[in-house]
Amino acid sequence: MKGEDMHFLQQKMNDLLTTEQFTYKELRSMYLTLLLDQFFIMIIGMVSTALVSSVGEAAIAAVSMVGTVNGMVSLVFTSMATGGAIVVARAKGRNDYSEIRKAIGEVTGICGVVAVVLSLVLIAASEWIVRALYPNVEPILVEYAVTYMRMMAVSFIPFSVFNAIFNILRSLGSIRQSLILTVVINLIHMLLSLLFINGMHMGVEGSGLSYILARAIGMVAALLMVLRFNNDYGLHFRDFIRFSPSTTREIFSLGMPLAVESVLLQGGMLLVQIYLARLTTTELAAHAVANSILGVLVVPCTSVVTLSGTVCGQCYGAGKWKLTRRYSINMIRIGRIITLISVLIFYPLLPLLLQFYHASPEGTPIIMTVLRIAMVCLPILWCDSSLPAMTLRVAGDSIYTGIVSVAALALARCVLGYLLTITFHMGVPGVWVAMCVEWLGRAVALRMRMRGTTWLHVGKQKKEA
Repeated sequence: MKGEDMHFLQQKMNDLLTTEQFTYKELRSMYLTLLLDQFFIMIIGMVSTALVSSVGEAAIAAVSMVGTVNGMVSLVFTSMATGGAIVVARAKGRNDYSEIRKAIGEVTGICGVVAVVLSLVLIAASEWIVRALYPNVEPILVEYAVTYMRMMAVSFIPFSVFNAIFNILRSLGSIRQSLILTVVINLIHMLLSLLFINGMHMGVEGSGLSYILARAIGMVAALLMVLRFNNDYGLHFRDFIRFSPSTTREIFSLGMPLAVESVLLQGGMLLVQIYLARLTTTELAAHAVANSILGVLVVPCTSVVTLSGTVCGQCYGAGKWKLTRRYSINMIRIGRIITLISVLIFYPLLPLLLQFYHASPEGTPIIMTVLRIAMVCLPILWCDSSLPAMTLRVAGDSIYTGIVSVAALALARCVLGYLLTITFHMGVPGVWVAMCVEWLGRAVALRMRMRGTTWLHVGKQKKEA
């Protein structure tokens, strides 16, 4: 029966995923490599969080406090990288090597310049930002938060170049090459974190320094990858400093709406962080640990979302719009099943993970409660609220996705989250219930959009204009 079941499953996957553009075997290989890639990133992130938590609850709470601000800044150049990756995927679908070269060079250069400007601003204003956002927190938290924010700002400069190339390789379907880059940068980061935090007892400074050095090495490795070791498209260094008006316009038309959306979303998350700052240090640390574990839980479906960007982007670039819709819908179905399997696997492992994070006896019940809330909703809502957004973006329908995402965050996690967490004294579980409501609202709005045909023509209309 096992052999028959496996044959049936494989035949079902072939029916769903094999087309004139991709085969099931190709997509399976790409997905498994992406899955390994994502798990590697998250596991190293967990190790990093655990190392910081070993310094004390004040350190991990400070890192969590400025994480939203750092995320808001980094998402600007990350959004531009995503816009460039979409341009590259479309060009790949058309087999336009000249456009691929121009897009790779331009998006990398743009991301580098944007990161330099934003990093300088963040370094100069870090203390003012922390004191303005968190006027009532303990002095030790302010000191840790300012130090960490400044060091992360320095690391954004090399990371912007690395991240641009990393996203481009994924959009081209060069998943193994992106995995190599992931291994390089994250292994180095973990080893340096162990050295600086555990070996040299540098605390928060050690975590920041490990990011700076690892990302600098990652940037060099990424440049070598696309210029020497995996240069199938004839890319030259001069391509990084040349700009084509049409390519630049397309990158900005896709990247800027996403950047605005990302900044507004992070602004909403910052509001969440501000009202969460009223909670105790133990509650803040529990929230940070639970968020880190949630990141691991969604890795299998995140990999499906990432794969859909490559697949749908290339299909859309080739002018195969019906195929774009077909792949998106089928990947949503597969993503639900994969997320359910992930929840069933990880739930029994939660006690072990909490030991890994050095969770305090007071924080452990909070972490378990909020993760149970998330695990109920994940298989039903998470993939439906995330994957359609990727498909709509590759078609150029980023304004609609931005409005939906920002509105869902503002109404659910900001307003409802505040009411549940502070007004009704639910604490950390309140914001997690609101997060699930946010997933629901986004899923309904995005799936309704995908049922129509307007989104399939947005990108074409923009290009003709």
